[in-house]
Amino acid sequence: MLFWVGSLQAQERIALTIETNPVAKSIIQQYKYKKNAVDSLDAIQTVRALIKQLHNDGFLLASFYDIKLSDGDMMVTVEPGDPFEWLLLSSGNVERNVIRKTSYREKRFSNDRFDYNQIASIENKILSYAEENGYPFASVKYDSLRIENNQLSASLNLELGPLIKFDSVEVVGEQVLKSKFVTSYLGISGGSAYNQKVIDGVVQKLRRLPYVRLVKSPELSFQNSEAKVILSLERRPINTIDGIIGFLPNTSRDNGLLITGQFDLELYNPFATGKKIGMHWRRLSEETQSLRMNYFHPNVLRSSLSLDTDFEFLKQDTTFTRRDFKVDFSYDLSVHGELSFFTNFRGTDLLATSQYENSDRLPDIIDFSVARYGITFGLNYLDDAFLPTSGFKLSLSASVGNKTIRQNVGLPDELYLGLDLKTLQYQYDLHVDNYISINPKHVFYTSLKGGLISNDLLFRNDAYRLGGLNAIRGFSENFFFATSYAFSTIESRLFFDETSYLSVFSDVGYVNSDFAAQGLVNKEFVLGLGAGINFSTGNGIFNFVYALGTSESTGGLNFNQSKIHFGYTTRF
Repeated sequence: MLFWVGSLQAQERIALTIETNPVAKSIIQQYKYKKNAVDSLDAIQTVRALIKQLHNDGFLLASFYDIKLSDGDMMVTVEPGDPFEWLLLSSGNVERNVIRKTSYREKRFSNDRFDYNQIASIENKILSYAEENGYPFASVKYDSLRIENNQLSASLNLELGPLIKFDSVEVVGEQVLKSKFVTSYLGISGGSAYNQKVIDGVVQKLRRLPYVRLVKSPELSFQNSEAKVILSLERRPINTIDGIIGFLPNTSRDNGLLITGQFDLELYNPFATGKKIGMHWRRLSEETQSLRMNYFHPNVLRSSLSLDTDFEFLKQDTTFTRRDFKVDFSYDLSVHGELSFFTNFRGTDLLATSQYENSDRLPDIIDFSVARYGITFGLNYLDDAFLPTSGFKLSLSASVGNKTIRQNVGLPDELYLGLDLKTLQYQYDLHVDNYISINPKHVFYTSLKGGLISNDLLFRNDAYRLGGLNAIRGFSENFFFATSYAFSTIESRLFFDETSYLSVFSDVGYVNSDFAAQGLVNKEFVLGLGAGINFSTGNGIFNFVYALGTSESTGGLNFNQSKIHFGYTTRF
C-alpha cells in the first residue's frame, strides 16, 4: 500500500499545449479545455473533445496532428479550418404541420453558420412526431446536398416507413392483471396508431401500481404492421387484514362487558382489475369509535378517468359526530402528472348541549355542514409505489365551499344572533416527499406537509387532527386540533435487506389553532425525535418506533411522556 501511494504521488501530470496558426489562435482561445491532464490518454481525450466542439460549431474540417510529448509536456497542433455556412436548407417533403413543430425557419438557414445541435434538434423533433403518430421506423435524410465555397445547401427528406398500429398487451406467466384493464391503464388500445411516448411510459406507469412487480423489461413485438407489448409481471403481496378485539368491564354500567378493538382491511387489485377496497374500524374507548371505507376504480368504462370514493364516520365520545364523504375523479396528464377534481361533503352534529345552557358564546364544537369543490395537481417520480428509495412526489390541492351553520335546539337562540350562518370556506393542502438514495443501503427521506382552513368562524370539528405515527411522531394520536399547520420530516434509513431498515428521524413544525369566535387561539412550535425499525417477516411487516415529542403546551422533552408506536401487519 505504501509503495502504491508513493507511486501515485510521484506521478507527473501532463501539461497540454495546443498550437495553431495565428489566424486560428483567436478561435481556439474561445473554447475552454483542460490545460493539465492526468496522463497522455487524458490529454488526447481533451483534444478530441475540443475537435468535437469545433465540428458542432461549423468547423467541419477541424482536425489535429503532430503530437509531441517530452518531459511531461504535450504539444498538439490543431487546424480548425474555415467555418461552413448554410446557403439553403429547404423543408423538402416534410409536411407543413410537421415542420411547424420544429425550430426550422428557412431564413435561419441562409448565410448563417452551420450548427450541428440545431440540425440534430430538427431531426429529433421530426422523428418524434413520426414515432408518436404510427411511424416508429421513420428516418430523416438529406437530398440535393451541395458544397460550394464552404457553403452547404440541402433538402430535408422524411421516409416514414410502414404505418404501425397497436395490437394488444399480453401478460405472460401469472395473470396478475387482466388484459382489458392493463390496456386501458397504459393507454394502449387495439387498432390505434403506434405512439412511442406511450411505450416510453410503460415502465413508469407500472411502477405506480404497488401490487405488481416487473420481472424483466417489457418486450415490444412487431408483426404484420402491428405492435404488441409483452409484460412479465409477478404479484406483490401487499393486501392487508389485521384486527384485534378486547373485552373490558363496563364501568359505566352495573354489569356487562365493553367491547373495544380495531379492524383493518386493504384489498388491492381484486379480480386482477386494479381496483382497491379498504375498510378501517376503531373503538378504543366506550364512547369513541370511527369507521372509514374506501373504494378506488381505475379507468372507468375504459376511459382515462379514475374514480376514488371515501366515506368516514367519527363519533367523538359524547361530544360530537362527524361524517365525511369524498368523490374524486382523476385524469393522467402524463406519465408522471395527474389532475383531480373532487367534491367533499362534511356534516357534523353536537351531541352534548347541557353544559352550554348558560353560556354567553358559541361552544368550540357546533352543528354545521360544508360542501367543498376542489382541484388537486400531483406529480409522481418515485421509483416504487410501495417502498420508494429514490424520487420525488408532490400533491397540491385547493378547494372552496359553502359552510352552513345549523341552529341546535339545545343551545340558547341568543348565541346565534348576528351570526352569518352561510359563509365561504377555503382549504389548501400541500404534501411533498423526496427520497435520495445515498447508496444501495442508505436512503435519505425528507417531506413537507402543510394545510390551511380559512373562515372567520372555525370550530374544533372543522380542524385538522395531527399527532401520532403518521403525523408528528412523539405525540398521542390526534393530539392537536389545527386550523393551519406546516411540518417537515427528516429521516435517515439504513437498509439491511430489500424491505427492512433502521431509521432515525425528526419531525419539526408549526401548529396554529385559531378558534377566535370562541376566544381560543394557540400557536406553537412542535418537535418530535426518535428512531425505529421496520422489518419483513414471512407473512407481514413489523414496525416499531420510539419517539419523544415536545411543544410549548407540553413543556420540554420528557422521557416519561415518550411514545412507542408498534404493530404487525399481515400481508398476502
